[in-house]
Amino acid sequence: MLDPRRASSDDRGDDLSDLRASQGGDDDCRRSMRSVLETQIIPRLVLAHRQGTVRAEPSRSLRPRPEDILMLAQRCAAGDRAGAASLIEGLRAQGLDQDSVLVDLIGPAARHLGAQWEDDRASFSDVTLGLVLMHELIHSMGYEYHDGPQEAGVVRRVMLASAPGSQHVLGLSIVSEFFRKAGWQVVLEVSPSSAELCRAVKNEWFDLVGVSVALDAQLRSLPALVANLKAASRNPVTPILLGGPVFGLRDHRAESFGAQAICLDARESVRLALSVLPR
Repeated sequence: MLDPRRASSDDRGDDLSDLRASQGGDDDCRRSMRSVLETQIIPRLVLAHRQGTVRAEPSRSLRPRPEDILMLAQRCAAGDRAGAASLIEGLRAQGLDQDSVLVDLIGPAARHLGAQWEDDRASFSDVTLGLVLMHELIHSMGYEYHDGPQEAGVVRRVMLASAPGSQHVLGLSIVSEFFRKAGWQVVLEVSPSSAELCRAVKNEWFDLVGVSVALDAQLRSLPALVANLKAASRNPVTPILLGGPVFGLRDHRAESFGAQAICLDARESVRLALSVLPR
C-alpha cells in the first residue's frame, strides 16, 4: 500500500510496526530507506548540478564543518524547523553561499540520517521527519525541480506522494520499487502541502500520480486534492491512483474522490496503473 508521511506520534509508531511486520522485517525496511536516499532524496537535493544552477566545482569559500552537518541532522530529526533554519541563516551570515548549503550541508545531513537508521542509532520516524523537514527547507530557499520531461516520452513516469498531513515514506518507497522493476521512472515527492504537490505535477510530465492517504480526516479534502492535481498537471489526462492504510479500513470507491483506482496491495500497483492509463 502507499504509505503516509505524517500522522500523530502514536499512529507513526503503529504504522511503523505494521509496515515492518508486513514487509519482511528490518532488513527490507533498511533496503527501502537506502533506496529512497540513494535514488530519490539525495539526487533531488543536488539536482541543480545537472542544470547548472549550482556550480559544478565545489565552492572554495566557507564550507560547513562536520559539527554543522551533525547539528542540522539532529535538529531536523527532532522536528526543530526553526532551529534548522537558524543554523542555516547563521552559516549564510558567515559567508556560506546558498549552493553550498544545498550540496555541502543538507545533502550530507540527509546521508547521515540514513546511516543513523541503518546502524540503529535513530528511529525510522525521526529519519523520515528529518528528510521531510530538509525538503521543506530546500523549497523555502527557492529551489524548484524543472529537470523532468515536459511531454510524454518512451519511458513512463509516475509521481508518488502522500496526502498533505502524512509523513512516512517507507511504504511509498516499497511501491516505487515495483514501478522501477517494471521499467517506470519514479519521482517520490515529500512536499508538505497541496500547493507544492501541484507545482510538482506542473513542472514535469507524469503519466500517473499515486497518492497515499493515512487517516479518515484526510478523506474530506481528498476530492479537492485530486481535482487540483489534475487541473495543475502538465499531462492533461493524468490518472490518479489512491492507496494507503485508510482504504483498508472499509470499502471506498475511487470515483467518489475523482480518482481512477484504489490500490490495496503494493504488488498490484503496477497492474492497476497500467489498467487506468489512457490508451
